[in-house]
Amino acid sequence: MAEIRGEKVRFTRKDMIALHELPSAQVDDPIIVHCPPPQRRRTRRVTRYCASFLLFLTVAFGLVLAAIETGTIDGALEAQAQSALNGAIGPRYQATVGSTAIRIDNTWRIALEARDVDLVEVATGKHLTKLGAMRMAVDPLALLSGKLTVRHMEAENISLDTAVLPAGDPLDPANMRVDDLPPALEQVFQRLDEARGLIERTGTGSMTISGFEVRFPPARDGKISVLKVETLQLTRTPDGLVRVEGALELDGRVAQLDIKATAVNNVTTGLQGRVNGVEVTPFLLQHAPDGSPREGLEGSLDLDISASRQTATTTQAIKAKLLGRPGTFYFDGVGQALSGAEINVAYNFSKQSIEILPSLARLGLTVVPISGAVIDLDRLNADDKRPGIGLDLLVSGARTQSENSGEDTVMFDLKAGGRYLSGERRLEIDQLLVSSPMGQMAGSLNLSLHGKVSPEISFGAQLPEMKVAAVKQLWPFWMARKPRDWVMANMFGGDITNGSIAVFIPAGRMKGPGMPLNLDGDELRISFDIAGNRLVLPGDIPPLKDLGGHFDLKGERLSVKIDKASATFASKRVVNVEGGNFTIAQTYTKPLMADLDIKVTGKADAVAELASARPVNGLRGTGLQIDDFSGKASANVQARFGLISDQNPPKPDFKAQVALDGVDLARPMEGHKIANVDGKLVIDPQAARLDAKGQIDSVPADIMLVEPVGKESEVKRERVITASLTNVQREKLAPGLSDIIDGTVAVELSRIDDKRQAVKLDLDKAALSIPYVGWTKGSGISAKASFEVSKTDSRTDIEKFVLNGDGFSARGDISLVGSQLSAANFSSMNLSPSDNFAVTLKQSKGVYDIGVTGDSADLRPIISRMRSPTGGGVADSSSDGGATVRLRLSRLIGFNDEMIRNASLLLTIRGGDVKRLDLTGVTNNGQAVVGETQSSNGRDIISLTSGDAGSLARFADLYSHMRGGLLNIKFDSKNGSEWYGTIDVRNFSVVNEQRLQSMVTTPSGDGGRSLNSAVKGDIDISSSKFQRGFARLMYRNGAMSLDNGLVRGENIGATFQGMVKDANGTMDMTGTFMPAYGLNRLFGELPLFGAILGNGRDRGLLGITFKLSGKFSKPDLTVNPLSIIAPGVFRQIFEFQ
Repeated sequence: MAEIRGEKVRFTRKDMIALHELPSAQVDDPIIVHCPPPQRRRTRRVTRYCASFLLFLTVAFGLVLAAIETGTIDGALEAQAQSALNGAIGPRYQATVGSTAIRIDNTWRIALEARDVDLVEVATGKHLTKLGAMRMAVDPLALLSGKLTVRHMEAENISLDTAVLPAGDPLDPANMRVDDLPPALEQVFQRLDEARGLIERTGTGSMTISGFEVRFPPARDGKISVLKVETLQLTRTPDGLVRVEGALELDGRVAQLDIKATAVNNVTTGLQGRVNGVEVTPFLLQHAPDGSPREGLEGSLDLDISASRQTATTTQAIKAKLLGRPGTFYFDGVGQALSGAEINVAYNFSKQSIEILPSLARLGLTVVPISGAVIDLDRLNADDKRPGIGLDLLVSGARTQSENSGEDTVMFDLKAGGRYLSGERRLEIDQLLVSSPMGQMAGSLNLSLHGKVSPEISFGAQLPEMKVAAVKQLWPFWMARKPRDWVMANMFGGDITNGSIAVFIPAGRMKGPGMPLNLDGDELRISFDIAGNRLVLPGDIPPLKDLGGHFDLKGERLSVKIDKASATFASKRVVNVEGGNFTIAQTYTKPLMADLDIKVTGKADAVAELASARPVNGLRGTGLQIDDFSGKASANVQARFGLISDQNPPKPDFKAQVALDGVDLARPMEGHKIANVDGKLVIDPQAARLDAKGQIDSVPADIMLVEPVGKESEVKRERVITASLTNVQREKLAPGLSDIIDGTVAVELSRIDDKRQAVKLDLDKAALSIPYVGWTKGSGISAKASFEVSKTDSRTDIEKFVLNGDGFSARGDISLVGSQLSAANFSSMNLSPSDNFAVTLKQSKGVYDIGVTGDSADLRPIISRMRSPTGGGVADSSSDGGATVRLRLSRLIGFNDEMIRNASLLLTIRGGDVKRLDLTGVTNNGQAVVGETQSSNGRDIISLTSGDAGSLARFADLYSHMRGGLLNIKFDSKNGSEWYGTIDVRNFSVVNEQRLQSMVTTPSGDGGRSLNSAVKGDIDISSSKFQRGFARLMYRNGAMSLDNGLVRGENIGATFQGMVKDANGTMDMTGTFMPAYGLNRLFGELPLFGAILGNGRDRGLLGITFKLSGKFSKPDLTVNPLSIIAPGVFRQIFEFQ
């Protein structure tokens, strides 16, 4: 064995052989030696046996543990567990167990576990609940003794869908009574005793539930609320206290639960419970389709409840405290903040009533102390057998302040008493009284429930007298919300009287989310009289102060009737409101629109500021400012505008009718001052229209103005001014017409554009004249004129001048510089029916250049003007630098059917002197008419020559009895105002002159002789021929006189002198008429005796003196008969002086 030295030898169990198997023991007669074991071996053997048993038990226990932990027996338990569950839940539901198991927990207790348990409704196949796992810990020692003791229970991952739970029998409100609460409380205690007994019998010391989930039915908006129990622990203490505590989660919000039940001798004597942070939003809040809150309560609360059982050592009692955490109450989508509440409730066992102990609720800034009671109806009135309860609520010392009211806090008390008829499901509040230092209200409320539809609500109240501030503070935020919001923001102070409120909401009227509760006029009515209120109006319109009127709300229509008020602007201007209305016709629609209709009076600038304030903006774009107005005014303002700018309302529509009384405009309009305006100003979004009487530059006038409002207005600017103007007034409005118009003129001025205006003139009462043409229309002759006036700097252009009158007309254009006529162009001039010519006029450096062309011109008006008392020469140019007249006409028409044909005239006047005259023409008899200027000794002499003096005399209507004659007239002027000259007519005749006939036939007196008798013959003067007529003429200061006048003929002759026509148009001439002039004048030519017998050269022995006096157009002839008997020089004694 040397080769294996050092190698370790191992003997296994197979290498060991028992002694009886050795060869020595195999003989026929073996020798067996029995050696008793020593004492220590016996002990070792017992020990070995015990160890073997313990080893067996250990192995057996290990095998059981291995079978439990490895799930060897789970399959056998699964069928039994599922069968047991199905038997327990009944035939309507079927339970399926995913798997079962038995395990040993960490406290060496046997834990029975069922996994993936589903509860399914057999009829529909819907899952009611699903249990992830449920475990029960059993005490193994108690189990070996034959007693089942569940030390602990656990459940996790539980899901319950309440939507598929069977609908139970609904509670019957008619059978519910307040005095049923004590028996119900006793039943609760009994159930707790039963539960306690079960716990005691099973020996269960604790229970844990985790992962418990309850799914509630979908809300109206489809949202599903989920209640989760993260951990719920039930424990029992040796002294008998059972406590349940844990955490609940509802829609992500966690609430803490703690309930304790105390017992004496295994009898429950008291119950205390507290739930902190219970979320009520999923159950009490409805949402609109867009997800926003609609109606209900959003928030959470804490609930404390305590109850004690009537025993030998305890008194029966029930108390509860509800603590509301801050949240929000919604109605019709509008929220009201809830700052918190503490409601204390207790049951009065002696009165069998529920008492609301002094409690407190806070809604925003409103604090409401509450107390009251609820009792069965038949305990109030034994004869009233209707099922129901009586209600009594008292609020004392409450204070309220709405956040957006702008008013101070209001203190008030409230008392409400009534009943709830549970059988009829109707709430009746017969007595609803509100008392405050600011007023009182008395009302009633009825509410009827109608199953699945919304309730019927009826509310009515009377407010004999109350402050507006109290009404605003006490107005519920949900009632007539939009009118309430408007009242809160716009009505301040004052008192209301005769107030009434009526609300009636039919059953089913409230449709829920998406269907706003818009009450109509039959469902909502609020009205009251108001005094001393301040009403805020939109825009820049100042508030109406000291308002007196009436407020009326019918459904969606809100109106404030204004009897009187005043408004003060920031500028201190004041307007008085004497009546009107403020109306919101549709308070439910967007944009929110209002109608304002008020009558105001005040100073003109204050009314103008009202008209120009937003949203009216009546003076925008007119160029007028508020300070431009002075005087008095009244206005009726009508406007429709949006109240909330965020709603993008349409542009305001308005109409302001302003009555003006003596209003002055400080700012001139187009250079003219407007004052003392009486009339109406109408302003709308397009234009401001004035129709009034006033003074323009101190001229009374009727004024019609149209001014566009704003840049977007499509109305054209208009101005029409009508007035009756004197000369002075006319020059202020339309300067430069004094050379054309004289007298009162009815004028109408109309605006065309910024530079032009149209003028219409009624010239019936005015005299018209055309400068340097000499035509004049007298006053009283019908005439109308129209033209357009434009002014640029100092230049005034009169265009489209049209003159129409009785037998005359004119058309053309006129230009003025300053007040002086600059140019004129009359394309058509018909100053009489026979006229047909055109006139042009240009002025340069004070000199006028006048041109007259055409077919014919009737000079009779011009001649008549020259012969009138105020007439004169062709023109008086002393006031200017002179004129040049160029005339070329086919016919010049004069009096007595006389004409001058092919007339041509060139007349130049400078400084009043005729510098040049060139006149040619032909009379009806074909005789030429020539006028010209001749220079003599450095002086200009005017001469007029014609071969038919009679035609010219008839043409000028100077003398119609002359026929023929060679005319030669020469005039000379010294200074333009005095003219001297001679007239010489030869070989003419006078026919049918009755005044000559009267001279020779008039007797010298009673019984005296006539001139015919004196010459003892019949002097025939029906047609007298003359060889010559001569006289010296002088024209001075509008008067023409002559001397050395002589006419000499074959049969008669005469001498004359005197005034032909003075400045007043009067004639005063004297003379001597001599018959048989050829023979009679010989006595005057005798030597020595001629001076005596003939009385001078060209005088005769016999003659008769005469006198012509009176109007120039028709003078009177006076003859001195005595002069015929005085021969020669003695006749001067009887001459007229």
